[in-house]
Amino acid sequence: MSQTQVRVWSRRFKSGDESTAHKKKSGRPRTKTTPENVQLVSDLLEQNRKLSLRDICDQTGLKMSVVIRIMKKELNISRKVAKLVPTELTAAQKNTRKQISQDNIDLLCTGDIDPELFVQSLVTGDETWLCTKEPESRFESTVWLPPKSLRPKKAKSIPGNKKTMLTLFCDANGILLIDFLQPKETIDSTRYCATISKLKEAIRKKRPNLWKERQFWLHHDNASPHTSFEMTGKLNEWGLKVLPHPPNSPDLAPCNFSFFPKLKTELRGQRFDTIQELQAETHRILMKWSRDVFADTMHDLVARWQKCVQVEGEYFEGDSVQIDPLFTKGNTDSSDSSLEDDQD
Repeated sequence: MSQTQVRVWSRRFKSGDESTAHKKKSGRPRTKTTPENVQLVSDLLEQNRKLSLRDICDQTGLKMSVVIRIMKKELNISRKVAKLVPTELTAAQKNTRKQISQDNIDLLCTGDIDPELFVQSLVTGDETWLCTKEPESRFESTVWLPPKSLRPKKAKSIPGNKKTMLTLFCDANGILLIDFLQPKETIDSTRYCATISKLKEAIRKKRPNLWKERQFWLHHDNASPHTSFEMTGKLNEWGLKVLPHPPNSPDLAPCNFSFFPKLKTELRGQRFDTIQELQAETHRILMKWSRDVFADTMHDLVARWQKCVQVEGEYFEGDSVQIDPLFTKGNTDSSDSSLEDDQD
């Protein structure tokens, strides 16, 4: 201990005070953090929530330290960045999202099959573009360095000009179909009908029980090829049931909120010379994923329906919406073939 501290305690003990705790000091009185100044800052923020600290200082004449103290201690507020959403939803669109989500939950809860079997019978799919070079994000480029080290440099990069379109279909047990768009091909109703025809054959081979009883639901978004008259006719002809999906809802599509972001994260930072190399690496990454990835995502879809209903159809990602799960996750059927066997 320092001599100063020993002297302080010695004097304190001699006076009869045996406490070793620091005594509170009155300190310098605060003359600026007054109720009037707090109300002044609050009124400014009510008029414009986008004001910066410097703007508040200029308009109130208060020091920066005083404004910060008022914001943190008195008003208990902090600055938050707006989150990006796919589109600005209208009241009708919110109602549609809520209603379809509730209909899907009702189908799950009131159906003739067990809810877990219902989740196991969902077949979902979508398309996405993949580039021969996926630039790393700023966060992914961070590295651990000693204190006071120079920051690493990163050249500004753009996605590769060569790209291929991936079509992916899967269920809670794994991948059913991986299909790539051929050069100079476009996704239209005819091409998508051919893809669904491939999916039918994949389900027949890899999920014979589902195919035999036709006890599965096809889930895809509302893109034009998916909802065309030709595609609707083919689905009716083949006897396939389609699970409703609300428009403007990538947060309710498993490929968009789980599979594709995970895939592109693993592809980032790599450069491929040819489309064939990109397709081969994509296939390798997809096939190495465990069944838990697919099972957890399909259960997450049900939880997202619940969240969508709870927030009245608004976008909810990043809002920490709390729900009571409809049911606990079950184990996948071990009798299904492994992902390594689903190479075709």
